[in-house]
Formats: sequence, C-alpha cells, structure tokens
Amino acid sequence: FARGCSPGGRSLTCPSCPAFLVLPTVFLTGSDRIPIYGMSSLRIIIQSTPSGEQYLPVAHTCYNLLDLPKYSSKEILSARLVQAIDHYEGFSLA
Repeated sequence: FARGCSPGGRSLTCPSCPAFLVLPTVFLTGSDRIPIYGMSSLRIIIQSTPSGEQYLPVAHTCYNLLDLPKYSSKEILSARLVQAIDHYEGFSLA
C-alpha cells in the first residue's frame, strides 16, 4: 500500500485511495455522489467557530456548511478533520 493507505482504501491522506474524495464529500454533503455538474458546482461554506481545540469540525449537510473551530496549528486542524470525517456515521435510508 502507498504511504498512509490502509488495506480498505479508507485513507484520507493518500490521494490514490478511493476514500480520498468520497469520504469528505459524504461528510460535507451527506451524499456519496458527485454533483451532476461536477465538483466545481459544489458550494461549500466554511465558518469559524469560537469553540476550543478539543472540538471536532461539524458539517451541516443540508446547507453544505462546515463549522471549523480555530486550531493553533495545521497539524491539529488536519488531525481533527480526519478524525471527524473518519468517524462520521450520518444517517441512511438503506
């Protein structure tokens, strides 16, 4: 496996893994489908929240809105974002 890849292809740090684009899209939009007009048609709003570094980012899928706490470093931001996306359960009609 490539560096950072997992056997199931669920790595968010490896661009060659299938989950690299799918999981963040599901986390932000609630859908695992690419929009009919492509990813460039997707309008995602990122807003800063005053919560502390111990909080994870929160996605509001109906509005394509991401609440992102102010983190002190890129490393913490990356770790919290990967944690939030990786543990995202969502809800399914299946």
